[in-house]
Amino acid sequence: MGEINKNGVDVAIALLCELGRRGGTASANYITRTLTIPRSSFHRIARTLQESGVITLDRGVIRVGEVPRAIVQEPSFLLSKARAPLRARPAAPIRNITQRAPTGPIPLSAPSVRRVVRRPRLGFSNASLDNEWRFALVHAVEHAVARLGQAIGKLSVRHANDDADTQVAHLHALIDEGVDGLIVSAVDPSLISEPLERAHRNGVPVVLVDRAVGPNVPYHSLVWADNEQIGRVHALWLAEKLGGRGSIVMLGGKERALPARRRFEAAREMLTNFPELDVLEFHWTDWHREEARLIMDEAIANHGDRIGGVWCDSGLQGSGSMEAFIAAGASRGRIPPHTGGDLNLAYKLAITHRIPLAALDYPPAMGVAAVEVLQAALRGQWVPKTLHVASETILTRGQGTRSIRATLLAEEHVRWDLPDDLVLASGLGDSYDPTRFRVHYPGNRYNRSAADLGLRASA
Repeated sequence: MGEINKNGVDVAIALLCELGRRGGTASANYITRTLTIPRSSFHRIARTLQESGVITLDRGVIRVGEVPRAIVQEPSFLLSKARAPLRARPAAPIRNITQRAPTGPIPLSAPSVRRVVRRPRLGFSNASLDNEWRFALVHAVEHAVARLGQAIGKLSVRHANDDADTQVAHLHALIDEGVDGLIVSAVDPSLISEPLERAHRNGVPVVLVDRAVGPNVPYHSLVWADNEQIGRVHALWLAEKLGGRGSIVMLGGKERALPARRRFEAAREMLTNFPELDVLEFHWTDWHREEARLIMDEAIANHGDRIGGVWCDSGLQGSGSMEAFIAAGASRGRIPPHTGGDLNLAYKLAITHRIPLAALDYPPAMGVAAVEVLQAALRGQWVPKTLHVASETILTRGQGTRSIRATLLAEEHVRWDLPDDLVLASGLGDSYDPTRFRVHYPGNRYNRSAADLGLRASA
């Protein structure tokens, strides 16, 4: 029966060969006809290749993905033999927003200068446990360490409670304890140069997660997501949804947090393209649902129907804004468009109350990637200097605009069977429930997460 009976590996190889013969681009229809495979089999295999970054599939067009381009552009990528840190789906290209693919070699960090340790001791300095996203990041790091099993000697986790001085003290303490590698999510990236320089002198590789540091501060690798893209996409979608005119309220995250500032600055820059769109109010919410609810209660009282939309950089506060409109008596289908993902509740509210929503999750899965990058570095492998964890463009059904199209529908992304405070895109699998998360790895107590223990310690 020909090609139909080929296994998935054979079909994947044949697909890539066809892409090679056609200069790296082909239509899905052409591939299915040429390889004589059912469309269902093709889409299943194509999804797997897309998740690994081998191809991209957008509107029926297949293109060579980031992984093959990286191999071609940087031969030393092949020599590292490093395990892929994360199977993240590449974000779909967005029209009217500049997204340049790398044109030169991917910057790499050389192997750690210290001797390879058979069972390294790791330290994780976490900025805070201030919101649900932070719990998911800690869980992602712990999950990745637990998955490595006996390859890790110990993981020590410290929570700085959003205090930069506390984090500096924690980092020095972890170095004093003799950790072999560090993962750091910084409270204030500008204030941790001293312990990072000390770690560098001691040959301790540092993987930054979520937040970068200054250009002259040494580190081994940075794992993060594109905050500017989150801000731009949310702003562009909202502006186009409103036809480029009207009035909006903007709710940012935490003022001191670099991701929040970058998202807001990118959104503000995008909105300059729409001079007839006014910003009624802007507030920082600390990514707190309750704070956003109070702010929007007052904004609705002051502006009423003048509020045409609400820009939020995350559903952590976006859910609070939606709840304010619901409490004010806005009927189903009459609540203005919102932006901001991450939180399961935000998706539940948007779908239930027919609120137009656009969201790019900020993936806690970067914690998984950070552990794997650090483990590779400690094994003497070359690792990427910067690793971006991509996000889907998520819209409620039928809410695409001229420039923004969904790569995933909110109705497919939401988890009705799991708690409201679930943070999605965690990299922990479909069964991840933050309220029931248990984990075992060297260094933790009673199979409980360090996030749970840290919260009780600070209470």
